[in-house]
Amino acid sequence: MTEVISERPRIGISACMFDCPVRYNSKRFDALAALGRERADFVFTPVCPECMAGFGVPREPIHLTGSGADVLAGRAKVLDRHGRDVTQRLVDGSRACVDALERAAVRAVILKEKSPSCGIAKTRIGSRRRESALGSGVFAAMLAESPWFLIPETAFDSALTWWDWRRRLHAWLWLGDREIATNGDLTGAWHVVKFILQETQRAEADAIGRELAALPKHAPRETLEALHARILAALRVPTTRQRATAALWKTYTHYRKRGQLEGVDLHDLTVNSPEVLRNVTTIAAELTGLERVGFENDLLFGTSPVLFRDARRVKARDAAKTEEE
Repeated sequence: MTEVISERPRIGISACMFDCPVRYNSKRFDALAALGRERADFVFTPVCPECMAGFGVPREPIHLTGSGADVLAGRAKVLDRHGRDVTQRLVDGSRACVDALERAAVRAVILKEKSPSCGIAKTRIGSRRRESALGSGVFAAMLAESPWFLIPETAFDSALTWWDWRRRLHAWLWLGDREIATNGDLTGAWHVVKFILQETQRAEADAIGRELAALPKHAPRETLEALHARILAALRVPTTRQRATAALWKTYTHYRKRGQLEGVDLHDLTVNSPEVLRNVTTIAAELTGLERVGFENDLLFGTSPVLFRDARRVKARDAAKTEEE
């Protein structure tokens, strides 16, 4: 059956993506508008390292002479347009944001790409006139030093990319909360999330499966924790449109072959085979539709095995099942 988390996930977000006018040029946008009603399924904490650094709005743009990791290691600097060194101010501002997120019990962060503070992988290294490479921003590099679930701005590129990030986030949160003290604990958790990794990283999933099968009867706690961390890390890797579509069809046909959809209300859901051409919005609708069917009928939708449903919806589902019995 589908695993359920009933506490709304707490997510940090670059404040400029939360409709706050904090960018260097005072511009803002609401990246979460694309989520519609699903926005209410999360608790957001907006932060801006550059504002916390005291740079103000509007402000002079800044750039890095190396990656964010290089800045934190003292191998690179943060300079403003006039070449003034503002490295320590941005490091302090980033650290203040990390402290705020920790106080808010945040475990995942949505970050503005290309930013000298928040960019995960596409921040310009060097001035615009002499752009030479891309890397991470200072704040993103600081977050990467700890086990945060980092979500890039590109997660909102389409309904399908958001669905992928959201379902992996839910699985990551659920797995991270599991107490892994025995082989059985880890094996049981693996059987819930393994289908995601078989879709996104088949070779890694097979390798983890072999290591689990080869564990001694009473594996040391350190060994179990290392495998647990490895699975969590693998859940950070996104899928592709082709893989998601293939996994959707595989799960749907599996349900049908086993007769698990007989007498089930599909809510007018139509699932197409991978050969049928359709846009990513339609594919995402099919995936979320099958998620709903799995939740309502206690079916494990391996492609998205963990869902957020508030306690009220879980209670209503359980009451409906009791009446049917």
